[in-house]
Amino acid sequence: MGTVGGGLALGAGGYQLSRDQEVQAAGRVVPFHGTHQAGITTRQQKHAQFAAFDLETTDRHDLRSLLRRWSTEAAALAGGADARIDDPAALTVTIGFGPSMFDERFGLADDRPHALIDIPPFEHDQLVAERSLGDLGVQVCADDKAVTLVAMRAMVAAAKGTARVRWAKAGFLRDPLPGEEGGTPRNLFGFKDGTNNLDPTDDARMRRNVWVGAADSPAWMANGTYLVARQIHMDVVGFLAEPVAEGERAIGRMKASGAPLGQQHEFDPVIVADQPVDTHIMVANPRRTGSEDERILRRGYNFSDGFDPEVNQPVGGLLFLCYQRDPRTQFVPIQRRLAHGDRLQHHLFPRGSAIFAVPPGAPAGGYVGETLLG
Repeated sequence: MGTVGGGLALGAGGYQLSRDQEVQAAGRVVPFHGTHQAGITTRQQKHAQFAAFDLETTDRHDLRSLLRRWSTEAAALAGGADARIDDPAALTVTIGFGPSMFDERFGLADDRPHALIDIPPFEHDQLVAERSLGDLGVQVCADDKAVTLVAMRAMVAAAKGTARVRWAKAGFLRDPLPGEEGGTPRNLFGFKDGTNNLDPTDDARMRRNVWVGAADSPAWMANGTYLVARQIHMDVVGFLAEPVAEGERAIGRMKASGAPLGQQHEFDPVIVADQPVDTHIMVANPRRTGSEDERILRRGYNFSDGFDPEVNQPVGGLLFLCYQRDPRTQFVPIQRRLAHGDRLQHHLFPRGSAIFAVPPGAPAGGYVGETLLG
């Protein structure tokens, strides 16, 4: 079986599948168009590229044209209709708008959602301006690292003359340990990360905690969501130097199984009485009245950035990406608790922070942002 021309030659009987049919048959296509943008409740892919852009124009027409180009490029790449990739590998491209896009440049100040807040400073933040903020954000995910690179390069090229990259970060999911294939991925500390994450296939839960509702304001954000992106450097060397039991005590789960303290299996319920009040999982979710409404959809990736000679350690951490219906009542209160009372906090160093309004998906022939810009 080999690729011939734009199709697939199948045996001596001789019939061909078109390229579109080929990639669809491989089950590797995530449609770009739809009610919601892809890459949010999509099954989490193995690799990610994230970039924040600063606009270099004050012309609203230029902004609209950029979003059209991005949507066209993303649809072609994700659909397997672009010759630059052989297989889209479940590629998704997700586009968001930062608070600064709603300043005086484009006449959009009155359209800024109240939920699109300026993220407040948190205790222990070590934010660097060059790794934070952005007028626009683009998340690219796929199961093939090369595909994410090609897709992000296409987004950057399409923005030339209109927007430039402010900061960027590449992320990955660790390969599973033997016997853990298809299970919860592990972070750089070696612990399972995401056991209690929201189920993206639970439509009712997504409507409650992730998607902006039709009755929410502003109307142009209906079926959209809000993304918070944080670059968190992790003191992996220091954490791993401590006894495993201390790490388990800090996180609130057993390292080998992922089970909550006092339990045997990963998905056993958390017993509040068995958890110290400052474990990471209890500070993030105290499991009290209102906790269910705070929960966010996490979509984080590990990253590795070489070596830091100042501290004589490799650099690595978490590209923390989370989606929610309203960061004012979800991300912010969670993060305030973590910054103040998380026992794990002395091993975590937030260096970058950004927030984006992620508008609804685009219909076929339309573009992301059309509900705002027309």
